[in-house]
Amino acid sequence: MAAATAQRWALLAASLALAACTANDAPPRPIAIAPAPLPPAMLAPAPAPTPEPERAASAEVMWALRGGLNVAALICNDRSITDNYNQMLKSHRSLLNDAYAAEQARYRSLHGQAGAARHDAAMTRLYNGFASLPDRRRVCTMASRIVADAVTMPSDMLARSARRALSTLEPGAVQLVLSGN
Repeated sequence: MAAATAQRWALLAASLALAACTANDAPPRPIAIAPAPLPPAMLAPAPAPTPEPERAASAEVMWALRGGLNVAALICNDRSITDNYNQMLKSHRSLLNDAYAAEQARYRSLHGQAGAARHDAAMTRLYNGFASLPDRRRVCTMASRIVADAVTMPSDMLARSARRALSTLEPGAVQLVLSGN
């Protein structure tokens, strides 16, 4: 026990000797570093971003919108939807024919001779999906608005708004259309 006490005293003495070697000065004051002044151009607020113009929808989105509106014309029991849908087909014949031709070509390039059959199967799934939506009243209301707008706009504007219109008709439709072939 005497050895342990002596060892403690020796450790305490060494600690005090070490502490005596340090200066009792206060810690150094922090140095303030000022940032360099910004050039005047960087002080001005950034201009507001220019909204990106809507691009024309892909043929598959355009054709899917036509398909969704076709189903609505058949299931909604609303003469205005049917009449406007038929008018849309006439007014935008060239746009819709181009979309159909592009879809046929895309399926041919992806699936060869089976392309037409694969496209038909995809369209059947799309039509069945639109026909079996649980909230038919919402779909019919949206279809009525979309097709009424479609008959009043030029084809290039319809092409630019097709993706938004398809999402309005059924929110998951664009992802569904773009995810499967």
